[in-house]
Amino acid sequence: MNEDTSVPDRKAADPTGPPVEPTTPAPANPAPPFNWGDGLSLEVSSSQMSAHLQVEAAYAGFYTPDDLERYLRENQVVFGINRRALEKIFHDQSFGQSLAVAKGRPPRHGEDGRVEWQVDLSILEGAALTERGGRVDWKERHHVLQVDENQLLARLIAPTPGESGMNVYGQELPATPGKEARFPAGKGVRISEDGRELYAALNGVVCREGDKISVTSIYKVQGDVSLETGHIDYRETVIITGGVLPDFKVKAGQDLHIHGLVEAAELEAGGNIFINGGIQGNQKAVIKAGGDLVVKFISNARVEAGNDVIVNGAITNSVVKAGRDVIVRGTKAVIVGGVILAEKRISAGVIGSELGVKTELGIGADLKKRMEKRNEILNRIAALSDNYHRLQQAVQVLNRLRDQGKLDKEKAEMRLKIIRAGLQMQSQIQQLQESARISGSEAEADKKTIAGVIAREIAWPGTRITIMDRVYTVKTVTHKARFVLLDKEIEVLAYKEGDGKEQEVTKSQENP
Repeated sequence: MNEDTSVPDRKAADPTGPPVEPTTPAPANPAPPFNWGDGLSLEVSSSQMSAHLQVEAAYAGFYTPDDLERYLRENQVVFGINRRALEKIFHDQSFGQSLAVAKGRPPRHGEDGRVEWQVDLSILEGAALTERGGRVDWKERHHVLQVDENQLLARLIAPTPGESGMNVYGQELPATPGKEARFPAGKGVRISEDGRELYAALNGVVCREGDKISVTSIYKVQGDVSLETGHIDYRETVIITGGVLPDFKVKAGQDLHIHGLVEAAELEAGGNIFINGGIQGNQKAVIKAGGDLVVKFISNARVEAGNDVIVNGAITNSVVKAGRDVIVRGTKAVIVGGVILAEKRISAGVIGSELGVKTELGIGADLKKRMEKRNEILNRIAALSDNYHRLQQAVQVLNRLRDQGKLDKEKAEMRLKIIRAGLQMQSQIQQLQESARISGSEAEADKKTIAGVIAREIAWPGTRITIMDRVYTVKTVTHKARFVLLDKEIEVLAYKEGDGKEQEVTKSQENP
């Protein structure tokens, strides 16, 4: 007879008592209930260019790197998945941390096209003076960029299209293609049929005309300007291989280049003036340059330049005015006698003389005038504002009469006229306020660029220095000094080698 091995019925064991349930010991660390995706947190940046994933430690045993990649793809993160980062989560047990697991590729925008010049345009900006043993090599470089007819001036380099990007969702991010460049073509040039090359259309010199590059012919005088040539008046560049004799006039619409000495003559140029031989004015020479004046020395002359006056020698007993800087360099960098005016800076080795020759230097005269003009505008605004206030009061009185039914026809017409006048005045005030704001902002910006007067070696007593509306007279021999406007007063600071533009590369006077 077989042994009965069945489990006895729990109810039959004790018919009178409650049923007995079998018991099983509970595990020490019960596993959490699990559904796919539990314990995973995915965050995609607002730019959709990165995705971060967090795996909770309690669920780490349910996943592998392959599972995490599957999870990302199920959530549409399909581009830039970093498989190594997914594996690293398990290797380093970086659970409970939000880690970057996917990264998009930003678009690489195209580069703009450009003009590739085949000639050296830096020549138009000036060239370096080369000092060798105390002497200046004036033939190191020149300022005239001469070209021949049909000479290639520039080529156009095409823009690049760029490379599209991709976000982590696999969506393409289009690149912005570069912009086409254009030749800054002025007069005297021609563009090739395919539009890719720029040529000189004539023999001449390259020059800037606003934002355009042009080629113009030049007028060249062999020898001196004298009775043989008469006065010179030319609309473009003039080159004189000799000098200019007394009482002659030379006018150039663009640059003027003179190899020799300028005596008691009159020169005028719309652009720069370069004089190799200096100016011996005999109290009669008058020189005006729209750009820079670069000269070996100035003596007994009146000189004016729209930009810089650069002298490789001395300025003696002359009146010199520059729209920016007056810089005196070389072994005899002296300013003695006369009046020197600049807007930004005056720099020389020696200023004044031991004998006390009257020497006056001024900075910021034009800026002072502009600030005075701005103050006039502010005063006008104040006066108009007072008048406008009175008109408004008159309108209020008339409005009360109108509301009381006491406004007759004559007063009604007067009211309309006052209102119209007030509107016009208000518009005028607003225009003046904007003008004052702009001029004030520009004036303050220009004021910050004022460098003052620099004596790199000595400033002699008696020298009078004016900066804006402040005046300073040198009382004692002052060595290596900078005279600057600080807190509305002129202060004397120590000058160090390297301070200021006098240490920068300046322009040469080389002629072709």
